[in-house]
Amino acid sequence: MVKKTLIWYVIFSLFTAGWTFWPQNSSGGNLLPPQIEFGKSIQFTLQLNSPENINAAYLFLQPNGQETQILAFDSPLKDVNQIAFDLTNFRLRPFSPVEYWYRLEMSNGEIITGEKAFFTYEDNRFPWQRLSASQINVAWYSGDLIFGQQALDTALAGIQKIHTILDYSLATPVSIYIYPSASDLQSVLNLTPTSWVAGHASPDLGVVLVSILPGPDQRAEMERQIPHELMHIVQYQLIGDTYINLPVWLTEGLASMAELYPNPDYQSVLKKAVENDTLLPMVNLCSAFPAELSGAILSYAQSDSFVRFLYQNYGATAMRELIIAYKDGLGCEEGVRKVYGTSIAQLETRWRQE
Repeated sequence: MVKKTLIWYVIFSLFTAGWTFWPQNSSGGNLLPPQIEFGKSIQFTLQLNSPENINAAYLFLQPNGQETQILAFDSPLKDVNQIAFDLTNFRLRPFSPVEYWYRLEMSNGEIITGEKAFFTYEDNRFPWQRLSASQINVAWYSGDLIFGQQALDTALAGIQKIHTILDYSLATPVSIYIYPSASDLQSVLNLTPTSWVAGHASPDLGVVLVSILPGPDQRAEMERQIPHELMHIVQYQLIGDTYINLPVWLTEGLASMAELYPNPDYQSVLKKAVENDTLLPMVNLCSAFPAELSGAILSYAQSDSFVRFLYQNYGATAMRELIIAYKDGLGCEEGVRKVYGTSIAQLETRWRQE
């Protein structure tokens, strides 16, 4: 029992620490652990047992959700061969798992395929500190241990609140990476410096990125950003790849509902929009939010308020049924009609009145 527990502990530790697995003692050769220069290149080293008997050697890279890449090692082959994968021409998704292996074409016509290995394309520019509990892995590099523990506690509290909303909890582990500034986070996502994005979730990877500066406002920012992004992860785990069918107003409205410290600007933004008669039709928020900051904030505020209205008037069961309806492929309007028996416009009229 102790031995089995130790094995699972090692696997879990590798999951939370930016791990790499690589094959060894192959009949053809060995691939050493890759050397990653985040955002620039990845260096691979292939050791061959009998290079004089090999006509060609190739490296295969299979990133999660991206096309397989094939690189050829230079000839003539040597005992130790290196090749660099240019990350400026092919951008790997940050924090995604990447499977890789080699293929050898021997002089006698034989083909040798090396064992598959994998690594996580983690942002290794910073010395991450880490804490884990109950399928939540938190990593940060600015702030002390108290900062990290507070983030972990906030994530656990956020998952509890999400469970009360959707009656569903995490099915697989989630990793949360905390950057001290929005610009640092945006650099990872390759966004423009003028972008207003301060948080991001990659639901299929189970990865959350947030920007929280250690200081007097850190708790409020944690309670707003972390549960918000975790709700996106849970929604994806609930319905899988059909998550992309969900209306944006629903995904973002639920994410805002999950926040332990709601955005204090939403009420004032809504009030001003009502007074100026500039509320956006909810049907316009089915597929995307406006790109400019003011329109995006109003869209978030409306989605938060509209989803709360639906939740409070029709209950949690109907909300879950709405998510499942979109899993079945219904359109934005059709899903609402199936669950609530009325149109988005009619619900919106009631919401505006209330």
